Amino acid sequence: MQSLEKNLIVALRHATAAAHESIEQLPIMCRIMSATVTRLDYYYYLLVLRELYTPLEAALYTTVAADIQTRLGVRPKLPALLADLNEQAALNTEEQNASAELRKHVLLAPAMQDVNHLVGSFYVLEGATLGGRIIARHLQKVLGAELGGARFLDFHGEHTSAVWKQFAGALDDLCGEGYLEPNAVINGALATFADLYQQLAQCE
Repeated sequence: MQSLEKNLIVALRHATAAAHESIEQLPIMCRIMSATVTRLDYYYYLLVLRELYTPLEAALYTTVAADIQTRLGVRPKLPALLADLNEQAALNTEEQNASAELRKHVLLAPAMQDVNHLVGSFYVLEGATLGGRIIARHLQKVLGAELGGARFLDFHGEHTSAVWKQFAGALDDLCGEGYLEPNAVINGALATFADLYQQLAQCE
């Protein structure tokens, strides 16, 4: 237990590595990172993430205590995602069809449990910001000015590393204080990854 309390981020990374890799291999993720990615691909990717983040962030930010959110350094990313969608929305017919097609899928809010599960979900979303910056740079390289903004994908910008360090340190502190149970946080992260995998896979 002692080692987990002091190195929960490391334990989470190892425990979720296979789940993370499985998500990266999904068609939607391969397409967004391809050399032939289009603006429509980017638009559809944002639409999918909107459907995922809307219920998930609503559950997280209305349930986890505000002081814990502050210590973890987390804040909602959905507003940035919606801003990027609005910027893309010279909505041509093709994009409207993409939105309508996505709405055929029923994307359910995750089953929330205790604070450990919720913090495990925060780990998944905060970790996604690290990959988001990589995706943003790839899209900027391929699409150039056509990309427009990447407020969501590059959410923390140059502060990404510092924000992640704050999050990791807060996890260890909260475990040391007995507020979090490391194995339960890991189980929450795994459950969130499983839910995200299922929802991303059905959006193809």
